[in-house]
Amino acid sequence: MTDLPRIASFRQLDEHLKKTGVPRDEQMIRNNIYIAPLDWFAIEEGFNLRPIDPDHAEGFAKSYEQGLYVPPVVAELKIIDGNPRLVIREGHHRLTGARIADGRGANLPGLMVNEFKGNQSDAVVMMIKTSEGKELLPLERGEGYKRLAGQNWSPAQIADRMNRSITHVERLLLLANAEENVKQLVREGAIKASPVIDVLVELRGTGQDPYPKLLGMIEGAKASGRTRATGSDANKALGKFKVTPKEAMSAFSALSGLTGSLRDQLKSGGDAQHELRLDSKAAESLLKILEKYEASQNTAEA
Repeated sequence: MTDLPRIASFRQLDEHLKKTGVPRDEQMIRNNIYIAPLDWFAIEEGFNLRPIDPDHAEGFAKSYEQGLYVPPVVAELKIIDGNPRLVIREGHHRLTGARIADGRGANLPGLMVNEFKGNQSDAVVMMIKTSEGKELLPLERGEGYKRLAGQNWSPAQIADRMNRSITHVERLLLLANAEENVKQLVREGAIKASPVIDVLVELRGTGQDPYPKLLGMIEGAKASGRTRATGSDANKALGKFKVTPKEAMSAFSALSGLTGSLRDQLKSGGDAQHELRLDSKAAESLLKILEKYEASQNTAEA
């Protein structure tokens, strides 16, 4: 490609290539990117997996006002009340930001948009995967998985499409299918999603209501000066016994000196009881772990 005339834009280059008969596979090819008036766009109520974050939308508004590049939204053409409407399938915050900027006098020529092609499941998958540069919260992602499950997708199919494990999908589906009062605790930030799921898993099939246990965990966290309950609170509430690697090594070190004595005692056979003789340091290490175990069980029973 030599002796090019003065070309200053993609459009001029595209027109030149077509005019000079350059082979198709060496030409510029336009994709489905359009600029449409802002008032053509519509938002389908309840479609977006999360509420609009004003700060996130404001960030897009400033980008539009400053003339910075913002990726196109993705929308589906629908005829509403006899008028063409571009229903947002990905880009709710960008549209909101564009409307804010336009309302402040930015004089936008319109909004860049790609045409969405696919079914409802494809739209949900795209929304979960893209999420406008802001990671979906676990509950929001779970609600997306729930929509796909409602369209007869199995956890394995969802996991494959999302490139996640089946366990991950099943845990978030469990959260999304929980009672509203449980999900509201997560939305309010009173407790992390992961310990809620741990409680739901533990109580599944028992008939027990997880809500009172979660409230107890939250109260315990507040009493400890923390703003929300975490996994450690779930372990206490469920009576799960966990030791740190340091504690485990300490316990094994304490017991390692007993190997020969135990071996000799066991060789004698019979149902005789066996003695463990520990020095004070080893006894202290084992006692700490035993007390930790007892405390975990007492908390769960309470």
